[in-house]
Amino acid sequence: MGVKGGWNLLDSVDSVSFVDWSSQKISTGLVHDMVPHIGVDASGWMFAAKYHHAQTKSPAQASLFKRTGRLFHLPVIPIFVFDGPGHPANKRKKAVKKTPDWLAANFKKLLVGFGFPYWKAPGEAEAELAMLSGVGHIDAVMSEDFDAMVFGAQRVIRIKGESDSEYLIEVHEASQFSCNDLVLIALLAGGDYDEGIQGCGIQTAAEIARTGIGKQLFDVLEVSEVDDYPAIASVWHQDLCMMLEAKGAGRLSSRHRSLASRIPSDFPKASVLVQYLHPVTSGLGNLPAAPSLGQPDLPRLAKLCEELFIWGHPMGIIKNFSHHIFSGLATRELLQDLCERRGLIQPNNSHLSAHAVISGICTVRENQRERSKSEIFMSLVIPHEILTEITSVLNVTYENDINRKALNQFMEKREVRVWLSRILALHARPNILDNMDQTRKPAK
Repeated sequence: MGVKGGWNLLDSVDSVSFVDWSSQKISTGLVHDMVPHIGVDASGWMFAAKYHHAQTKSPAQASLFKRTGRLFHLPVIPIFVFDGPGHPANKRKKAVKKTPDWLAANFKKLLVGFGFPYWKAPGEAEAELAMLSGVGHIDAVMSEDFDAMVFGAQRVIRIKGESDSEYLIEVHEASQFSCNDLVLIALLAGGDYDEGIQGCGIQTAAEIARTGIGKQLFDVLEVSEVDDYPAIASVWHQDLCMMLEAKGAGRLSSRHRSLASRIPSDFPKASVLVQYLHPVTSGLGNLPAAPSLGQPDLPRLAKLCEELFIWGHPMGIIKNFSHHIFSGLATRELLQDLCERRGLIQPNNSHLSAHAVISGICTVRENQRERSKSEIFMSLVIPHEILTEITSVLNVTYENDINRKALNQFMEKREVRVWLSRILALHARPNILDNMDQTRKPAK
């Protein structure tokens, strides 16, 4: 969670389509290899899945499968970061509930199946992601934890609405407050490592931070020895209290004598300050490999789904892959074309998929015209080779006649219809609207 109410301090931003945002980044080319590299707070995803579904295994894992599938559909290249052994054992004076081993292990298996890399941070995932953002290793951090901003992330993506038809996000840029300002706000208003000063709300903390009083402390600490901290902190503590009592020489809207009287003499505690200013992260010589455009391991993913989910039979898996996987194959086909056109990868690259799935463009109904401004409704034909790879690894002993019949019907047609980014499609294949046969049947 980080600093309670922290997100409310930042400039208000409108929710935008994740497809539109990532596509615009491709259009401008101001990201890695034309495709946005996104660092994902894997521990945050698992916490959300566990929180919404208690301790039940299948629903929590199904939530992670669907969420990962939605990301797989987007023109982005993610890397998932997990908390490591240096993660604090206690936050807000309470023991941190550990993510169940079964959930973390199976989530990592899902990521391998999707072709997504993951990385174990030495400490907190948010701190590691902020570091990767700060050194330019990734283009954005995807997290709901405000501490990602406190630790120095340059851009943070928050999910505001998530469904199979709509994926809305807020994108926050690190420009309004400096990292040191945010650290002071966390110290005053309270965060994961300390309860803060009694009676100091988030808006008051922000007003105090804007006076620059925090910079006074942090600048001195930067050039001082560790043993000097008590003396430095004592002098700064006096300056802070005097400023609050005197209305900050006009920099504060009112005096805060009562607040000044409640500030402990050891504020800020060195142990708390260190966790914000010097979190445990990987060294620059030990960074994860840069995220790359990987291909999914569909047989591995199918076998895992068979083991984890109630729908883990051939038709159930094909149906769920149609909803959450096959559109991502088409996105990767377009991304491959784009990267080849820009000379970023060679046609004989071993990481490229050998199977094309995009078949044609579908017409849309009148009520879908608005969506068609940013996306193209496409028909995919899934190659027999892909379907055979999926079904050949499955145990079909519990398959019933209804599912078997539905599977046979799908295997005959092999068609799936999906929405894909219009900008990506036009950049990858500039003549796609002219040269592809139009599918006559309107969208359902």
